[in-house]
Amino acid sequence: MSTPTELADATLVSQAIERQLFRTRKQIDALKRAIDRVEDFSDLQVKGTLLKTYASQIDGHHNYVELPDYRQPGQQLTIQLDVSKSIMANAEEYFHQYRKHKRGLDTVEANLAQAQKTLTQQLARQTNFNPLDVSQVTKVKQQLIAEGALKTKVLHSSKLPEPAHPRRFYTTDHVLVEIGKNSDQNDHLTLTARKDYYWMHVSELAGSHVVIHSNHPSQQTLQEAAVLTAYYSKGRKYPRVPVDVLKVSQLHKPKGAKSGLVTFSGKAATITVRPDAELVRQLREEENHDPH
Repeated sequence: MSTPTELADATLVSQAIERQLFRTRKQIDALKRAIDRVEDFSDLQVKGTLLKTYASQIDGHHNYVELPDYRQPGQQLTIQLDVSKSIMANAEEYFHQYRKHKRGLDTVEANLAQAQKTLTQQLARQTNFNPLDVSQVTKVKQQLIAEGALKTKVLHSSKLPEPAHPRRFYTTDHVLVEIGKNSDQNDHLTLTARKDYYWMHVSELAGSHVVIHSNHPSQQTLQEAAVLTAYYSKGRKYPRVPVDVLKVSQLHKPKGAKSGLVTFSGKAATITVRPDAELVRQLREEENHDPH
């Protein structure tokens, strides 16, 4: 016969399994909606191809051109142009936009596949779970704690309160990277950063604002900062996460906008990374060497 503590544990684990399934299903629904919202971007590749093909036949600078659409014989395709750029540069810009959209869709589809795989595993665990098997309850409880689906209660702790400043990390190149912990801190971090510093945020997901204290970061620093950005976002559990990279000078706070919301002007670069908990741990250790 199970003891009251064992019964309470079994109930706790069953409830945690249900909550985890609910969150995973919500993830899947959100990812499916994101895919449904993606517009057909194949036109971008077609426009780039047509401009490249007919570049030698287009004279002067135009706001747009009309070229034969090889997908539909007898039909013309209107292509908007940047008059400050050459025809080939316009073609490359269309190819760039096509690749960016495709990477974004590929990432969302990969994340959806991973979430569906996770749901299958979670459903199997729920089906096989026997609340009367004490050893199984203990094992599943530890799994859920490790996955963050079940929190352990700490009655007493000697741990010092978390400092008021943002999370601080140092990249392999010893560049300081600061990461906001909440919306208000995101605002303060972004709006007080030097205009020539670099800034990151995950694409199309909620996450922390990240400021790289450098006006000329190396590719390694950008890559490591992107991993930190992905890790401290809603994309942490996804296999691949796109991260937008901008200069702080490109950011603007709309009047009356809620805390943590900013807009940007110009173009953003995108770095797609895997949220790597081990790298985050390694860079966190560097925080102990903060010279400030």
